[in-house]
Amino acid sequence: MALNDKIPHWPEAAHANARRSLLAADLVIDGDVTSHGPVDVHGKIVGSACAPVVVVAATGRIEGSVSAHDLSVLGFVLGSASAHNVQLSSNAVVHADVLHERIVIEAGAILEGRLQRRL
Repeated sequence: MALNDKIPHWPEAAHANARRSLLAADLVIDGDVTSHGPVDVHGKIVGSACAPVVVVAATGRIEGSVSAHDLSVLGFVLGSASAHNVQLSSNAVVHADVLHERIVIEAGAILEGRLQRRL
């Protein structure tokens, strides 16, 4: 199965008045997270995350799938990722197949998985 078959589309960009959600470092969610506004993950999600903007902070961890319009990873992602814009910081550790339109990978980032560009 191709990456395009797994996640047919990513969320729309966040609206200007969308409220940001913060998942604290001591929070563990065993399930799915969905938001119409930006989500900052400082804790751990075991499941899926879907939001217009997802930021996986340095202490953050997603084990499952993440779908966003804009995805920024400073922490850890295991599973699959799909986003229009992907940015992997120098501290990012990503063991995932990544479907993207644009991607930036900073020196030092660890990426194990397949990259597939979608137009």
